[in-house]
Amino acid sequence: MSVFLPSQQLKSKLALAKLQQRRLMRLSFWRACCLISCTMGLSLAAILPNSQIKRQTQVRINGKTIVNEDAIYHALNLSYPQYIWSVNGIELSQKIKSIPSVEAAKVNKQIIPPLITISLQEKIPVALATFNGEVGFLNSQGEWIAPKFYSGTKANFSLPKLKVIDYQMEFQQTWQKIYQLIFLYPELGISEVHWQPSGSILLNTKIGTVFLGSKSSYLEQQFKIISKLKNLPKQLKKSEIAYIDLSNPGINLIQKY
Repeated sequence: MSVFLPSQQLKSKLALAKLQQRRLMRLSFWRACCLISCTMGLSLAAILPNSQIKRQTQVRINGKTIVNEDAIYHALNLSYPQYIWSVNGIELSQKIKSIPSVEAAKVNKQIIPPLITISLQEKIPVALATFNGEVGFLNSQGEWIAPKFYSGTKANFSLPKLKVIDYQMEFQQTWQKIYQLIFLYPELGISEVHWQPSGSILLNTKIGTVFLGSKSSYLEQQFKIISKLKNLPKQLKKSEIAYIDLSNPGINLIQKY
């Protein structure tokens, strides 16, 4: 004999079964959350004490650098200890870029083990230069940089052979042109660029001293003329030439002693 439950009673039992099932699912969900939280908490408890930058040795500079490392650490001005995730890499990069000998900097953070790694793009000195009575370095863009930002390096840093005398920042664009031309005409053997108070330029070259004057628009033409005169020592002894005046490129004057 079959037993048929009234429709309303069946619906009530189904609703109750669904409610119990939802309760069981919620209970399982919260149990899982508690388990995950406990696991993460235990993991953090184990990791936390070891996720700190505690000393300078945990700040590393990639590769050999001609930039003074003491200047880098001084610019960073890190306080110890501090958690690695609290370190602002962008802020540290900007601090390093404030060093005159640094062109660009990238800072990477490693959590386990905690480590800060710095990669640098340096401003390469191409000449020794005097500026306001001080000796320093000049890069190809005409930035004068004090020697303290290069000294004390662990890299093999050989001093530039080119010398620039009495450099001033208003000569920056002219210097950029001159350096490009020195690079294009290595056969001229230019060893010194000397600025006079008037802004006129003297070059020490393979053939002797060359007076260029102060018009930077003549520079390319003047270098071409110097290149044509490279065989001059075969006709005149270098010791006989006081200087070569190319201030007017149309008139080449050789001043003798």
